[in-house]
Amino acid sequence: MIYQFLGGLLLCGFLILDTFVRLRMKSIGSKWIFLRGGTFNYSEYLRVRAKHGWSAWPVLMLLVMVIAGITLIIIGMVARYGFSPTHS
Repeated sequence: MIYQFLGGLLLCGFLILDTFVRLRMKSIGSKWIFLRGGTFNYSEYLRVRAKHGWSAWPVLMLLVMVIAGITLIIIGMVARYGFSPTHS
């Protein structure tokens, strides 16, 4: 249960950082930034960040947080229910 909780926290952190990056891109004039969904390209942020004095760590942490969050949720599910489809 703790793995699923920690995985959920990491995914919430991912959503917060994603919103933070998108708000910064919106502040420089990118249009429809929140409606682009999964097609948002983070390399745009990395390209313009030096010009505006922004840090690169939010984008770099996004990938780490989403991979770790999904991994912890899967580990928690396997630890709780095992590999069989029915719980014994």
